[in-house]
Amino acid sequence: MAETPSLAEAPLGSRPTALVLSGGAALGAWQGGVLWALEKNHGLSFPQVLGTSAGSVNGAAYFQGTTDLLRELWRDVPREAFLRFEPRLSPPSLFSLDSIAGYLGSVISEERCRAAKRCWFYAVAVDMGGAGTVQAQYSPEPGGPWDGPLLEHVLGSIAVPFVFPPRRLAANGSPARLFVDGHLSSFVDLGPLLDRGALDLLFVSVIGPGRGTKPRLSPRGYVSAIINQLMRSQVDNTLFAASDRIRRGGVRVFEFGPSRPLDISVFGFKKDECRRVFDQGVGDAAVLAKDASPWRVL
Repeated sequence: MAETPSLAEAPLGSRPTALVLSGGAALGAWQGGVLWALEKNHGLSFPQVLGTSAGSVNGAAYFQGTTDLLRELWRDVPREAFLRFEPRLSPPSLFSLDSIAGYLGSVISEERCRAAKRCWFYAVAVDMGGAGTVQAQYSPEPGGPWDGPLLEHVLGSIAVPFVFPPRRLAANGSPARLFVDGHLSSFVDLGPLLDRGALDLLFVSVIGPGRGTKPRLSPRGYVSAIINQLMRSQVDNTLFAASDRIRRGGVRVFEFGPSRPLDISVFGFKKDECRRVFDQGVGDAAVLAKDASPWRVL
């Protein structure tokens, strides 16, 4: 078993660090504030970024090299694009995914992502055809894997069932498949991140360990609890599956969550709420950058 250095010997960010970003719809505003501040205010960089749902949007902005986009997106959230009411019966859904595609297509460029060569990026979605978790990979290296249209995989990753319709995607010559939100799977594969040299794993989750999984007696509280349970199980199952390899490799794992609950409407995308939790994320990031030890879980 490899020796694992203490934080005093190797502060967070001093070793190759992979970032694992959870979803959470509008709660992703907090995560956007964390990611923006870790780079802009504290000089941390990440050679690998994995994102699920809203985390894939934040991760794609980082992958492109436009972290400032996170501030523009979450402090002036385009609610009309994220919540265009367009109900359908088959498949059942309430809002348009095409309007989100139009907005994200205007701010995320596949060409800029390729040119930036910034990091490895992984977008997690679920294949409704039975293939389960699909972890699309995008390489910063010439000739490396590029698993189909980046924007389409991000849209599949955020397609929450009954809220948004599934996203149809044909990539790299394969038949078209329907993709939905990555949190419908309670697992992501850390193997590629570890294979590519990650020695620290930083999970940035919109809930803290053990927090927010009991339903409160309100519609907002109930929906939040369901979402939190999905995210909680994904982190727990992912770490359980990889725990032996993590320990053998001397890999450190940190799970960072909000300093206080993000009491906002998950699917509201209200500007004042998103702005408030983005700013909370900026402040929380300063605490993490100063001393990450309270958030180390392995």
